[in-house]
Amino acid sequence: MSERRGPVQRHKTAIRRGDVSAPMKCALRDGLVHPAVTLLDYGCGHGEDLDILAADGIECTGWDPAFRPSEHLRSADVVNLGYVINVIEDTSERLHTLQRAWDLCRNVLVVAAQIVVPGRGNGQVEFGDGVLTRRGTFQKFYTQAELREYIESVLGTEAVPAAPGIFYAFKDETVWAEFLANR
Repeated sequence: MSERRGPVQRHKTAIRRGDVSAPMKCALRDGLVHPAVTLLDYGCGHGEDLDILAADGIECTGWDPAFRPSEHLRSADVVNLGYVINVIEDTSERLHTLQRAWDLCRNVLVVAAQIVVPGRGNGQVEFGDGVLTRRGTFQKFYTQAELREYIESVLGTEAVPAAPGIFYAFKDETVWAEFLANR
C-alpha cells in the first residue's frame, strides 16, 4: 500500500478515535486478540489501536504508508487490515495488499471495509470501481456478500463474518476451532 499524492489523498482517510476500532473490538470480544498473541496493524493510520492495545499488555506493531512508513512489516499471530482495502483505488494494489496481509499473519487475518449504507455517497464522483469523495479520498463500498466473496476469492479460504463489514480469515486450524467453540 503506497501513499499517493494526486487526485486521491489516501492519508486523509486515517481518522482519530478515542477507542479501539470496530475490527479490534470484534477481535477482542471474540478472544482472538489478547496478551498471549502478537498483533500487526497493517495500515494503522495514526496508531490509536496500537496505543490502546499496548496499554492493555498486547504486543503490537503497526505500519502505515503515510504515518509510519519506516516501521518494518513483520509477521504476527493476528494481522488487522482494518478499513484499508476500501481506500485503495488501484485494483491490483488492493489485491496485493490483501495477499500481503495474509502472508504476514500466522493465525488470523481481520479484514474490515466500508459497506454500502443507504444514503451514503451523495455528492461523490464515480472513480474506478468506487467513488472519489469531496475530501479527495477514494472509497470502495462493498455489500457484505461482495466483501466476503472478494476476501475468499483472493485468499482461497473461508471468510467468517464478525460484524457488518468485518471478516476473519483463519490460517491456524486450532485458533479456528477455539473460535468456533467459544462462539
